[in-house]
Amino acid sequence: MLHSMVAKYIVSLIIFLAVAPSAKGSDIDSLSTKYTDGQFVTYCQVKVKVPPEIMNDVANDYVYQLKYDLNKLFTWALKGMKLRKENDAMMVFNLKSTAFDESNNILKATGAVDVTGIISFPEIHVDSRLTKTEQNGHISVHLEMLDADAFLKKTIGIFQVIPQKNECTIVLTTYIKFGWFFNIFVTKNIFKKIMEWRFQKMMHNIANEAINRDRIRTYELQTKK
Repeated sequence: MLHSMVAKYIVSLIIFLAVAPSAKGSDIDSLSTKYTDGQFVTYCQVKVKVPPEIMNDVANDYVYQLKYDLNKLFTWALKGMKLRKENDAMMVFNLKSTAFDESNNILKATGAVDVTGIISFPEIHVDSRLTKTEQNGHISVHLEMLDADAFLKKTIGIFQVIPQKNECTIVLTTYIKFGWFFNIFVTKNIFKKIMEWRFQKMMHNIANEAINRDRIRTYELQTKK
């Protein structure tokens, strides 16, 4: 049953996803993890100084590549998150592939995990429902694990793009609830070491990508004058 718990870690880390350095041109407005009633709730908010259309393009590319081009996603959004066999003191993750079931909005992820010095799982599969909505420029991506069990009761991730005039706020909120055994083992401090920093790193990556695209667009517009 341990392999199911570890697999669900991977999916949570993929989508939403030590403190990474701040993205140039953006500010970490808020980062926190609270533990209430057996549930870890992590909130990360970043204000990015780019036009909404740039951020929306980045968010759309993230969702598309998560479904259909995982290797491309590792070149930017998942870069530096230690999800492809990089050394790590606690767990070595290897996210191998994702596939998307269009008719049911199901993201199917395959990966492997090595719990350092304890046990390895070379082939893990987990399904999550992935939906994206857009209204008045406000994008919301919702991911919810489907196969909850006695070890991990709930995993939900919600990523939002909130547009302003010439900037955007991006927000990631995750809800993770363990079964009784891992609820004892995974303290708030351990959670920060294996989960929270990855969520923040992904948000920095997304912010940096938007900022780089905006710089390229500005340069191209200037050279055309």
